[in-house]
Parts: sequence; structure tokens; C-alpha cells
Amino acid sequence: MVEQGDIIKLSFNPQKDHEQAEFRPALVISNNVFNKNTNLAILCPITNTDNKFPLHVALDSRTQTTGVILCEHIKSLDLNARENVFVEKCPKDILDQVINIVYSQVERL
Repeated sequence: MVEQGDIIKLSFNPQKDHEQAEFRPALVISNNVFNKNTNLAILCPITNTDNKFPLHVALDSRTQTTGVILCEHIKSLDLNARENVFVEKCPKDILDQVINIVYSQVERL
């Protein structure tokens, strides 16, 4: 099972409307207890299209993965049912920034 902070590649198909699709990278933001006990993972997709949206967090030279993390496109997925591949670990400060953005948006609801 994946761990919090893993950058993986997986298939987001099928998708609807403005959702991200295809085989692409994503950041696992759910904690390890959640991942293990539910066999699910909560993810944010990563794209190379940077439109400077305030809920996007850029990856930097510390990762081989390029692009921005889409904090507004949160997905809970069964990774046992989807092809996925571990790529690398996300730097902790970037992971913390993503989690802070996600939770601050949830608190506003």
C-alpha cells in the first residue's frame, strides 16, 4: 500500500467533465493508517499545466516529477483496483503545504 507523501502514477479513468484523466502522477495525502485500514488512498493529481491557480502547489527541482499539485481535485481511490506505480517521495514541506491547503478548504465548508 502507498504511504502519505508518495508520488505515484495511476490511471484516473474514467473521468467526468473537468476531472483529470489518463495515466498521470498524483500525490498521496491520506495518512498511512487510513490507507492501510480502508484499502483506499486520498490523492491530488499533478499536471504540467500551470495556470497560477491559488490552490495549486508547484513541485521543484527536488523531485523528478514536474508540474503542480491540484489541491482542488481531491480523489479517494481504490489503488488495488487501479494500475499504479511508485515514483518518488514528495519533499515534506511541499506535502505539508498541500495538506494545509486541502484542510483549510474543508474547514470553510
